[in-house]
Amino acid sequence: METHDLECISNADPDLMQIFRPFALKMEEQSLPPIVINLFKCYFSQLVFGSQGKFNKKEILPVEHNELQNLTSISEYKQEVDETISELVVIKLNGGLGTSMGMETAKSLIKVRNNSTFLDLILDQVTVLREKYKTPIPLLFMNSFRTHMDTMIHIKGVENPYHLPLAFLQHKYPKVLVEDLKPAKWPDNPELEWNPPGHGDIYTALITSGILKNLLDKGYKYAFISNSDNLGATMNESILGYLKTQELTFLMEVTPRTVSDRKGGHLCRLLKNNRLAIREIAQCPDNELEEFMDIQKYSFFNTNSIWLNLEALEKVFLRHRMVPLDLIINTKNLDPRNSDSPKVYQLETAMGSAISAFDHAGALNVPRDRFAPVKTTSDLLITMSDCYILSDMKTIIPNPERKSAMPDVHLDPDYYQKIEQFEKRFSHGSPSLIQCDYLEVKGDISFGKNVTLKGRVTLTNSSGKQTRIGDGSVLEGDVTF
Repeated sequence: METHDLECISNADPDLMQIFRPFALKMEEQSLPPIVINLFKCYFSQLVFGSQGKFNKKEILPVEHNELQNLTSISEYKQEVDETISELVVIKLNGGLGTSMGMETAKSLIKVRNNSTFLDLILDQVTVLREKYKTPIPLLFMNSFRTHMDTMIHIKGVENPYHLPLAFLQHKYPKVLVEDLKPAKWPDNPELEWNPPGHGDIYTALITSGILKNLLDKGYKYAFISNSDNLGATMNESILGYLKTQELTFLMEVTPRTVSDRKGGHLCRLLKNNRLAIREIAQCPDNELEEFMDIQKYSFFNTNSIWLNLEALEKVFLRHRMVPLDLIINTKNLDPRNSDSPKVYQLETAMGSAISAFDHAGALNVPRDRFAPVKTTSDLLITMSDCYILSDMKTIIPNPERKSAMPDVHLDPDYYQKIEQFEKRFSHGSPSLIQCDYLEVKGDISFGKNVTLKGRVTLTNSSGKQTRIGDGSVLEGDVTF
């Protein structure tokens, strides 16, 4: 069942309409646009009918390495950038709170490098781009209702050309009670009754905000969109030139899957029309999960960095009256910090699933260093460390002195999972990890200045009291305190 066919089903079923009415009223009360309410109705009907967008191996084909171009093979296209750079806008997905790290503010406000936050580094990168190309490249943030205020206060004073806004808001969807499929209620904190609808909402948000029309009217034709926590995602001359020269409407950056990515969504082709698609693990039948995680068969995963032809986006929207996206159903506690709160469904969509809706869409095999997201404090420690350096373009790139893959880091969740815990125990910054292959920290351990870790390191403190690693220490192997 295709997503854009669901509106008529919803309207044709009186019982479903009766169940949905409280959601529609709740959304109308928040002044959400009719198109957003209709989209939520489509996804809600999928939830009710049990159609969760699964497709099995008989419906798809793996994508082989020889099917995709890579950065080296398209290097000749960088010469086109001078003509195209003035038509480009950079958009950052900035809706995340970093709840997995115990945050209640925008995740992009984490200090990640030399006391600079993700937002600071993004602003620096765009400043350098503007100076290099002598073009005021616009930078826009898609914020959620939970990150907007924090973000806008932090970037106060920054301006875009032609009075373009700095940000636009992601919409919000009501949470659905698992027990009876009614709207969730939480009087102690009504904001928790809502969830961001996933980064797939960017297409609708660009349209309802008027941003898409504004950009097209001002001559912008292309957008580079990526996560604000992925500092490897930067403007690339070759990719922009390739996008324009090949007249691609949608280009997804993918990178080879590793063992650690085996549960992540993979690139494939739909047998019915040979279009590229992304299959998430939630869309895989249970009896095929082992094959889903075969990184040799399904070799590429989506980095969530895409290059988009804005005129093509408008055409897709007009054709379908929406951008068709696969539904993702997340089951969580209504209050993420309260495990006793009711279970709810959060209906979401992913930006990358739009690839199958665009004519002449493609994927590009990019190096791993263009994908460096920070999802956990373990990721953050690596990014802060000397495994990465700051380039002249103000981007975080792998340290050329490190010849092997990034270290495998495991920090004890009891003492390091939340950002406040992490910052207290690494108050002097990250230890040197450039010679470290594996790090596991068990127990409560704080790190002094200029600590160096080498090889495979396991640090254990089972005393129940915090211990401190002295300044200038060099540790390797198993160390017990």
